[in-house]
This record gives sequence, C-alpha cells and structure tokens, in this order.
Amino acid sequence: MHLARRCGLSAGGAPLAPTVRRFACAGALGCALWTPSTCGWGEYRTPERRVVAVGMPMSCQLREETQMSEHAEVVVVGGGIMGVSVAHALTQLGVRDVVVLERRTLAAGASGKTGALLRQHYTNVPEATLARISLEIFQHWAEYIGGDCGFQQTGMIVTVSTSGADAVNIEKMHRVAAMHQRVGIRTHIVSPEELRGLQPFVITDDIAAAAWEPDSGVVDAVAATRSMAEAAARGGARIRDGVEVTAIRVVGDRVFGVDTSDGPVDAPSVVVAAGSWSVPLLAAVGVVVPIEALRVQVAVLNRPFSMPATGTMSYVDTAAGFFCRNWGPNRTLAGVGGGEFHDVVEPDDYDERIDPAFGPAVKRAMSIRMPAMADATVLYGHAGIYDMTPDTHPVLGAAPGVAGLLLALGFSGAGFKKGPAIGRCLAEGIVHGRSQSVDLTPFRLERFEDDSWRRPWSEDEYSFSTDFGHRF
Repeated sequence: MHLARRCGLSAGGAPLAPTVRRFACAGALGCALWTPSTCGWGEYRTPERRVVAVGMPMSCQLREETQMSEHAEVVVVGGGIMGVSVAHALTQLGVRDVVVLERRTLAAGASGKTGALLRQHYTNVPEATLARISLEIFQHWAEYIGGDCGFQQTGMIVTVSTSGADAVNIEKMHRVAAMHQRVGIRTHIVSPEELRGLQPFVITDDIAAAAWEPDSGVVDAVAATRSMAEAAARGGARIRDGVEVTAIRVVGDRVFGVDTSDGPVDAPSVVVAAGSWSVPLLAAVGVVVPIEALRVQVAVLNRPFSMPATGTMSYVDTAAGFFCRNWGPNRTLAGVGGGEFHDVVEPDDYDERIDPAFGPAVKRAMSIRMPAMADATVLYGHAGIYDMTPDTHPVLGAAPGVAGLLLALGFSGAGFKKGPAIGRCLAEGIVHGRSQSVDLTPFRLERFEDDSWRRPWSEDEYSFSTDFGHRF
C-alpha cells in the first residue's frame, strides 16, 4: 500500500473520507482500533484491541472523525423476526455486545404483515427441520424466550386435488409424510372422509388426500417479534429502531461495520436480515442477491354464524387455491394463490391496500371448501411484500467474498415460521464456525452462480397448479 494511503491520503494526496481514513491509518500503523480476526463465516473471536506502536509518528495516528463510532461485536440489520432471533440466539451463546438496527419500528416490514401460519409441511429436509425446531420454540415460548407470542395450536391442513397436474402429488405426499416422521414432525395423511370428520363444515369432493399436522398452529407475529427483541435486550443486545443503515463498510475483503443515520457502528460481523430492502445495501459492496419484491395481499373476513366461532384449522388448500387461519373469534385471515393478485413492485413504493376484486376472490375460493364462507363479510385487508428468490428458497449464511458478512433473506413468503431456528443456526455459525442445528449449505448464495438452484430440493417437490409464490 502506498505510504500516502497508509497515512490517510489518497494516492493523489487528497484526504480520504473519514471512515476510510480511520481504517487505512489504524490498520496500517497499529492505531487503537477494534479490529476483527481474519475469520469469515464462523471462527468467531472477540475483537482484540490493537495498541499504538511505540515511536510511531503522531502525524500518522489519524483519528479524525466527524462522529464518534459505536462499537459492537455483531451488527444485525433489520428488526423483523429474523434479525431479533439472531440477536437473541447470540446472547444465549455468550455474545452480548450485539446491536439490532431497524430503520422504522420492530416488525414494520414483512414480519408485521405475515399471516404467521406455522406450517411444517415442506418436501425437503432442511426447511422441514427448521420449521419443526421453530414450532417447538413457539409452543414453549415462555420457557425458551419469555413473554407471550400468542401461540394457538389450531392444526394445519394441506390438500391435494384429485385432478390435473396435482394428481402426481398424491404419492409424493405420502413419502413426504414419512420424511416428516423421520425428522420429528407429526403428519398424518387423511382421506376426504376423515377430513370431514375433523372439520364437518368442509366439502371434500375435489380432494384426493390431505396432510394433517395436529401440532401446528398460528401466532401473533408482531407480539412474537417484540417479545423476541425484549428477550435479546435482557441478554445484553441493544435494539435500536428508527436508525437506518445507509451503507455496509468493507475494507479489503472483510466487513468492518455499517454507516447509519445515527453515525457509524464498527463491528467484525454484520448480519443482513432486512428482506427486499437488503438488496441495494449488499449490491453496493459487490454482493448481488437475486431478489424481487412481490406484492401479496390478504383479507380479514367475518365468518357467518353458520360457521363455528372457533376450531377452524389453518389451511393451505392447493386444491381450492387459498390459505387461511383464525384471526380471532368469528374471523378468518385469508389469501389466494395465482398470479392475478401478485405484482413485482418497489419495496418503498407500492399500494398497501387490497385490490377491489381481491375480497370477492377470497370468498369464492374459500367457499369451494367451506360453502358457508360465501356469506362472509370482508372487513379489511392489506398488501405486504415477499422477498422472492428465483427458486423461492432463502439465502442463509456467509456472503461470498466478504468475510464477516452474513445473510438471512429471500424467504419468499415462507420465512416467519422458521425464524427462531434460523436465528439459532446463524448465531451458531458466528460463534462455532458452522451451524450445528441444521446444515445451511443448501441455502448458500453461490447456488445462483452455478445454476444448481434450478434443481428441485427434493424428488418429492410438489407441482401444484395453484401458485402460492413459494415452493413447498
């Protein structure tokens, strides 16, 4: 490195920006600075304090800063369920100097608009296992986390149609259920008659079979996110909302922290978990993540008196083309599959209202399975964003080429239910060098460079005629 740059000047003699100057001088000459080890994904070590070498000229000990830097061992970008789960898991593993930065308020993004259906029904082992671990945490929230996440054990139904392209899924569903049993998920394949016994108000003429998860349920997504954040704070993490991360700071091939609307934060590890809003931050440091923001709508309906006030299971009804869950007594939250109501948008510029035609479409789809819902009343609704990847599976783990930079994004509308387990896995990677609970290798970003993402994650991956935005 040229001596001028080592002393805070560019090669042409012009002063470097304050942030760059701080690292150029301190890194080269040993000025007092929190510096990370040279580890990448994992190999976590507490940053070591470097001391000014005796006899170094004071002119090279440049510490000119427009703002004092804050320090942390780990910075987490994003205050949704992923970000706060990572923070909490880190504190449980002894890393207490963690700061979570959220530009708005906790759960202001996708986590605050999710339906929070705790489905475990995945056709691949990694995601099924993540969902199973997370469900256990949601079920025993007070023990694991403290506080209340609003968990209700409603049960979950996933249907398969008798006709068309969906017919090939019948045998697959039986094999998937067997896989679920192996990884600890209670899944039962029920006949149309058995489903009517469980839910007498449904029509099953078009169903070949259904997978029933008796242990699954729903939570209050905002309450869960805030409760997890409170638990992280009790463990020592700093939760800071209203602070926007404006840039990720990288020197050479490793991360050194972030710049924010409230000043810089130095850290040897940065976890980016801000959904679609992560894309420009990462692109600025050469990490390209193929994510599109997809606008997706849900509606809340008042069930007619002919429907039970409680006791309705959650449904992912691929045959009728809708998903739903209880939203309090006599109320249902629901959405429909298909591309008619899905739009690629800018994450900061989209219509958060539901389309005029959306409510009637929900009623039509639900009444195929539950005829009484034709008389339901649409109360209100909203639109949120899925951070869609090309294969609809998330990106988890180390960012290639930037040591210390970790990713948790691209959940494609199916992330919340796996949040607590993903937080644990990423924290294990930072502290132990690899995830110990679930192997995250399939979720690596590099899969989009070698085209391996085009291959199904399981031989039993479903081919549904209804598109819910993500694969099972």
